[in-house]
Amino acid sequence: MAFYSDDVLQDLKQQTNIADIIQQFVPLKRSGSGRFVGRCPFHNDHSPSMNVNTQMGIYKCFACGAGGDVFKFIMEHEKMDFKAAVEWIANATGFQLPSIHHAENPKNAEERSLVRELNDLAADWFVEQLPHSEKALGYISSRHLSKETRHFFKVGYAPDGREGFLSFAAKNGFSPRQLVEAGLAVERENGGIADKFRDRLMFAIENLSGKVVAFGGRILDKEKKAPKYLNSPDTALYKKGEILYGLSKSKNEIPKAGSVILVEGYFDMISLFQAGVKNVVAVSGTALTEKHAEILSRYTKTAYLVFDGDEAGRTATRRTIEIVLPQGIIPKIVALSRPNGEKIDPDNFMNEHGESAADDFRAELTHAEDWFSYLSRISPTDTVEDRAKFITHIKSILVNIRDSELQNQYLRILAERFGARPDFAGIRPEKEKRKFQKEDELLQAPPEEQVPWQALPPLELRFIHLVIASPSLWEAASAFFDLDFAASGVSLFASEILDELLSTAIAEYAETKQIHLMRLHDSLSPLPAQVLESFGDESWKPEAAQKEFLETLAELEIRTAERMRDVLKTKPITGEVIQWRLDLHTFASKMQQNRTRYGEDPSLSSTFFKNLLDYRNELVQFSSKL
Repeated sequence: MAFYSDDVLQDLKQQTNIADIIQQFVPLKRSGSGRFVGRCPFHNDHSPSMNVNTQMGIYKCFACGAGGDVFKFIMEHEKMDFKAAVEWIANATGFQLPSIHHAENPKNAEERSLVRELNDLAADWFVEQLPHSEKALGYISSRHLSKETRHFFKVGYAPDGREGFLSFAAKNGFSPRQLVEAGLAVERENGGIADKFRDRLMFAIENLSGKVVAFGGRILDKEKKAPKYLNSPDTALYKKGEILYGLSKSKNEIPKAGSVILVEGYFDMISLFQAGVKNVVAVSGTALTEKHAEILSRYTKTAYLVFDGDEAGRTATRRTIEIVLPQGIIPKIVALSRPNGEKIDPDNFMNEHGESAADDFRAELTHAEDWFSYLSRISPTDTVEDRAKFITHIKSILVNIRDSELQNQYLRILAERFGARPDFAGIRPEKEKRKFQKEDELLQAPPEEQVPWQALPPLELRFIHLVIASPSLWEAASAFFDLDFAASGVSLFASEILDELLSTAIAEYAETKQIHLMRLHDSLSPLPAQVLESFGDESWKPEAAQKEFLETLAELEIRTAERMRDVLKTKPITGEVIQWRLDLHTFASKMQQNRTRYGEDPSLSSTFFKNLLDYRNELVQFSSKL
């Protein structure tokens, strides 16, 4: 519409959880990572036919066809025009819309545009200044950041002068007052204006769309009496409680990994990402907020908390546990240390472990401590009073978890370990308890069998969605999952539900050279059909689809080899079994090397696909031996 710019509307959509809006009118039940189902309000729905996808911000009813974004839902449900729907959603979420009383002079829109221009100008300028500072380059070198990584994350340097960027911005037509509004300059006590960031290593902070909205600066001179880190203030574009550092880079990696790694600092995030551990974000400059957790819940249900081991880090860990659990995210705690037991942050860990850093870090994740055990370990529980205080604290966390099944599971654990009553008596007011009981009754699953969403590997789920949604992949998928491979009895999928869904889709394509969704749906048994219904309208560009298709195929082959090795571990140890296990290990290493080469040179796609076909045949041979 004319009154609100596309930027404003996109910001509002990004900061709105569509499930929270729809749940004000329709009870929803979680059915997977970032997915919900509920009875469609646009027809006489007797069973949950409406799917809501928070990652894509859309809803879709597979019975009546209703669907769209959050604006469309409010327009249809509340019978509003577009402007009224936008304002209703903004009011419900606390989003500050720009004034539209004077459409010919929209002050807020101008301010946002100004801040955006200045942020882009500053980001480029900071990057350009970096090569001119030996001190900054030396520091970056000590942190082992490559030139490519620096440019990818827009790492730069703010020179040690009061008017460095001020002068540069003035030459580009910007006034000192405008820089203050953008958070790039500050007013001095004598009435003058100076650069906000001076003699600092600079980190560009991006929103989900990859636009620079703010900066963080690390001091380089330890002798200076100044904060170690300095961040932009809130501006027309930036609200620090709503932006996670690095999420713009890792948002596509988190669903593929099935988890997010939460770290504290800029370097922690960048070092992990550079090493190939890409499902990572940082809470730099602020404590994790409920809005942060809500945003992360759209991408995953598991979070590894890798914070510092000091008291501040422990406090941050406790607070983060309390914030993410109500959003349906299960936190796991990882403590990194040197061989001598000294606590260490992720950046130092990666730098000290060299070429094996990524593998070593992933190994640490396998030893993560569940949040309940962590709080039990660090909390005093020796006396009756301490135990009572601990039980009350845990229940105050559990009471806010929306998933009643998960809530009851933890209540049972609390009862078994500490003798607590498995209820919330004395924790939740009666009227609120009745409200939750009523919601639980409404959210009862229908009598038919339901998909065990938690058991579906996210990588496999995304891969099948990718294939079905990408016609450019149908021929390659059909060639890979052909009749001979189907007859071999080998499956690349740990989930039988997903295996049936893909094999049926491939059979549909083999017969008609198309994948007709309605026809495919009718051919499926109930559980794979429910999975198909959950897919939203996400689409991939052909180049991106091909790259993800090949890389995921490689990962699925590696995981299949690992499952075969697990089977061999159950067999009596013989020379033959040992050789098979070695062969499978060699196979997985060879696969990893080929995947790495392809990642470095995507032009090798044809060769890589031929290799994947050969490796598929090797898996069939391994399977016949088992």
